[in-house]
Order: sequence, then structure tokens, then C-alpha cells
Amino acid sequence: MKKTFFLWLFIAATFLANGQGKTLYTVNFIKPKAGMKSAFEAAWKTHLAKFHTTDDKRMVYEVMSGPYMGTYHLVEGPISYADMDKEKTNAKEHALDLEKNIIKLEESSMNSSYRWDDSASFNAKVKADKFLVTVTHVKYAQIQETIRENRRGSLIQAKINPTSPISYNVYTQLWSGSDPVRVNIRNLKDGFKELETDYYGPNPMSTTAFKDAYIKDYGQEGWDTRSKLLDNNANVASREIFIMKFRKDLSSE
Repeated sequence: MKKTFFLWLFIAATFLANGQGKTLYTVNFIKPKAGMKSAFEAAWKTHLAKFHTTDDKRMVYEVMSGPYMGTYHLVEGPISYADMDKEKTNAKEHALDLEKNIIKLEESSMNSSYRWDDSASFNAKVKADKFLVTVTHVKYAQIQETIRENRRGSLIQAKINPTSPISYNVYTQLWSGSDPVRVNIRNLKDGFKELETDYYGPNPMSTTAFKDAYIKDYGQEGWDTRSKLLDNNANVASREIFIMKFRKDLSSE
């Protein structure tokens, strides 16, 4: 499975609470071999009940579209960098249980870590169990400018439409080297029908009101710089989009 897929989602713990200093997520991406979906889910439920019912919980999401449909995202978080230093007392037993019982997976299954970007997210605490995920691989020289415009866009959107029901969380992949990645997870509170064109009315990001508010705060030169960066995806090396759902039956209580 190609590398770009596993940069998605961190995906995914979009609706988990983000405490101060706890903004990191680790995501294991696994895909059962053909014909082994039910066997994997049964084995995972047994493992979950044995190891992830107290303070070491997991949230599970399933990809529902694209070439990686049927892949599961096993999410741990939110945690802090300090939490990464803590050794779990049952780490060896946990690893052995995974090795022994969670089998019949595609060999390319792996994990990645992500940091939640509060400033670039909007209406972030909306609860949802269905999601639209956009993964953007940003051109290396333009990642800082991209982050800046993500954050400015969120601030302007909040200013011109503070009661908007639209909700999304933005994340940055950690330790991505020369392939910087930003992940936008839109929380579909009303379900996939939110993806209908203008379900909540015109996108405020594309309205004259957005442009006027942006120029008021950051000037015409700032707007021209933004347009040059974002128009025609000038800052994008590649992009993937998929839908996903929360699997409560496979997640910790």
C-alpha cells in the first residue's frame, strides 16, 4: 500500500476532546486480507476487551471509498509528547497478543503520528460518526505559507459566519521529512447528505464577504499572496479524498 495513504487521518479522532498539551494522535492503519474482514473484527474485539478498556483506549474508523476501502484506522489519543516517554507495563504482553491473534493483514499495514492544529480548525468540537477526509501533500517550500493561510481562512470564516454548522479539524503529520502533509477532516454531523452541493448554503470561503473580510484584516497584498498560493492548487504536490465512518462496535467505551 503506497506511503501516501498512511498519511491520512490521523484521521481520524476528529471528535475526541483535545486537552491542553494533548494534541497528538497515533494511528495504526491496517487492512485485512481478502475474505478476512469478519475474522479480523472478531479478533480485534477480543484484543480490545483485553487491553483497551481503561486508560489506553482506541477509537476505530473504517474507510468507505477509494482504493483503500475497507482499511481500518486504530487511533490512540489525544496524548502529549511526554506521554510518549511512558512505558506501558503490559507492553510485551500486548505486542505478543497482537502478533498471535491479529493476523491475516496486508503486509503494508503501518502507523503514523499527527498533531491537531487548533488555529486552523473550525467549529472543532462537533460530534459526528461520518467524515470527509482530505489529505494534502504540500510542496516542501510552501508548507509554512500553507499553514498560515489555513489558519487565516479559519479565522475569517469564524468572523463572517460564526454560527456556521460546518465543522472540520486540521492536522499535520509529524516527522514527515520532505513530504509535508496536512489533513482536513470534515465532521458530517448530519451524515453524508451534508456533501450535497450547498447543503448549508454557499461556501463562505468562496464569497465576496470572505474576500472583503480578508483584505480588511491582512490587506490587498495579503490577498494577492493567498490567491497566488492557493489558486489552481499551486501549493499542492498531490491530494487524496475519501469518506470514512466511526466504528463504535470496534472502539473502546
